[in-house]
Amino acid sequence: MKYITESIKNIKNLLPYLLIIAIYFFFVNLEAGRDKETNRTNENESLLIEEKSTEQNKQQRIKIPVIPYKQ
Repeated sequence: MKYITESIKNIKNLLPYLLIIAIYFFFVNLEAGRDKETNRTNENESLLIEEKSTEQNKQQRIKIPVIPYKQ
């Protein structure tokens, strides 16, 4: 029983520090979520640009000069 009461006192003493750590990780998580969202939109934009460029490449024709073979 003595061990339990000492543990509770130690936790009470550490509670402000644990609260600060919890708040810090909360804000870090929010920031990571924002970065993840911006990365996702950037990837979507780059995919759209790549799709447009492939469509343009399909429409363009390359002219190859043909030289007749002489014997």
